[in-house]
Amino acid sequence: MTFIDKRGVTVRRLAGVPFAGMRHLAFVLTAGLALAPVAPAADTLATVFEHIDAAAKTFKGMTASISNTQYHSLVDHKDVQTGTIKLSRASADQTRALIDLSGGMNGSETLALDGLRALVYNPKTQIVTEYDMKKYKDVANQYLLLGFGATSTALKAAYDVSYVGEEKIGAQATSHIKLVPRSKETLRQLKQADLWFGDNGLVLQQKFLFPSGDYKLATYSNMKLGAVPDKELELKPKGAKFQKVEQ
Repeated sequence: MTFIDKRGVTVRRLAGVPFAGMRHLAFVLTAGLALAPVAPAADTLATVFEHIDAAAKTFKGMTASISNTQYHSLVDHKDVQTGTIKLSRASADQTRALIDLSGGMNGSETLALDGLRALVYNPKTQIVTEYDMKKYKDVANQYLLLGFGATSTALKAAYDVSYVGEEKIGAQATSHIKLVPRSKETLRQLKQADLWFGDNGLVLQQKFLFPSGDYKLATYSNMKLGAVPDKELELKPKGAKFQKVEQ
């Protein structure tokens, strides 16, 4: 895929670059709410943590509409896709997701996460690309904390967390927090994450900033809570060819 950068130079975006699957994982995990009156930052962050922990106790899964924006700093370009997400979290280390997207440079695609691998299906080419995550299990687990159902204790153990402020996502009031990875290994892949929580403790928006200056922004709407059957999270397109990317 080619772009024209700020200098008018043609730049080709390479497919299958090392750790590309982790970017998809980051996204997977990578979705009228009234908040309490403004308080000192430490008190407000504590309140956000209380809401997160309350939600984590009962969260089993969700479905939602999603808007996914990826910014490419090299060419100063934003690519936007929209679609749906289904996510199931049976336990802290058992998260599955299926995301259907359309639009943008990539057109239609389906992303699936089922434990230690990520699958990306391109219906145009009828190819499913598999990314093996075993090598990056620790980093992958830290990404998963940034999704749904994580506890404040787990977040604080893996990230330096700070309160940014109250902001609106559409018409909904949210609390914006910033997270910087504590692990040097994770910092090589993720510079910073920003999460926007409603006062029900659920993520309404996620932003992942990468060392290159690229970022991913995912915004969720029309969210419905509840466990999602495993059969609805399977990616088995008829007639598709499978290929595996070694990372």
